[in-house]
Amino acid sequence: MSSPHRIRPMPLKNSPIISPDASPLRSPGRALAAALALAAALALAAGIVQPPLAPGAPAARQVTLILNWLPGGAHVPVFYAREAGFYKRAGIDVNIQSAKGSANAIAALGQGKAQFAIAEAAELFTEQGGGLRATGVMVYFSRSPNAVITLERPDIRKLSDLAGKRIAAPRSSFPRILFSVLSAKGKIDLTRVRWQNLSPKELLPALIRGSVDAVASSAMVAHQYRAEAAKIGRRVTVLPLADAGVNPYSLVFAAPQEFIEKNPALAHAFVRATARGTAAALELPRDALKAFLKANPAALPARTRAEWRTAHGLIYSPGDRGAEFGKFTRPRIEEMRRNLARLRTLRTISSTIGVYSNALMPAIRPRPGSL
Repeated sequence: MSSPHRIRPMPLKNSPIISPDASPLRSPGRALAAALALAAALALAAGIVQPPLAPGAPAARQVTLILNWLPGGAHVPVFYAREAGFYKRAGIDVNIQSAKGSANAIAALGQGKAQFAIAEAAELFTEQGGGLRATGVMVYFSRSPNAVITLERPDIRKLSDLAGKRIAAPRSSFPRILFSVLSAKGKIDLTRVRWQNLSPKELLPALIRGSVDAVASSAMVAHQYRAEAAKIGRRVTVLPLADAGVNPYSLVFAAPQEFIEKNPALAHAFVRATARGTAAALELPRDALKAFLKANPAALPARTRAEWRTAHGLIYSPGDRGAEFGKFTRPRIEEMRRNLARLRTLRTISSTIGVYSNALMPAIRPRPGSL
């Protein structure tokens, strides 16, 4: 018997497909409005959202959500949740703002500029070590995007093949830091890795011109490497660290503990609406993409689609299928805390209580659709 919180992915009839080469300023127009209305109706019928507010209901409560970066394919679900009415039906008016990195997003919480943030879980631990009482309330990227990217070649097919190779990364980047965990798991011999200290913008050119053998980066930018490699008749290989058992939580939704304690109903309503909107975006990924592009007309459709395709598999990966969506597990959190405390010399956190909570999350098991 199916869960009342599931909806089956249903392609919308006569809904136009956005070409990857379409102009970024082009709006889908009436077709999109109809698609969003139908998607919302399907979700309402399936019990994923609550009925519309009754006439005379209290005004929508204001909430600010700050992203970890500029709006992109990784953020398609939150814009879909807003555009398709998930927040509105929960009585919430969500203002979505951008930041220049997870550290800035977490800082905005501490400064009272936002009530919720999307940020790297590692930054959440860092701020906990510094005294900020912020709580992870929902797992966003369940699978870590940290990866090694290389041009396709016969001598690099797995992570252990990187021994003796030149790998580029910023000195303090998280993918590079995680190599110590790979070494501890016996997946690579760090003494034979030849690191090249490069800035993020230098990584792609260095790989393409062959001055390095690989870069430690993120699967979320792999499409950029594929595009550049194709120009020289090459293909790329992406080696996810998660495949080697190094799979820390990545992006999470977080909120100040004080805000949650003072506004429990609002916090609960936001997280539930976000979770349900994200689940619907996973099940109706094409409609979610259209909603994002309508809300962000300056976004490049081809790039956004590529990023969303990758994010779609990271938010609820095939290995998660059947598990409850968006919830933390204590063993994985504890392993992450231990690794970060050792690798980044954070102030020791004796307990993860308060660092994360599943109390606000509904029980949802999405059935992701095809993009």
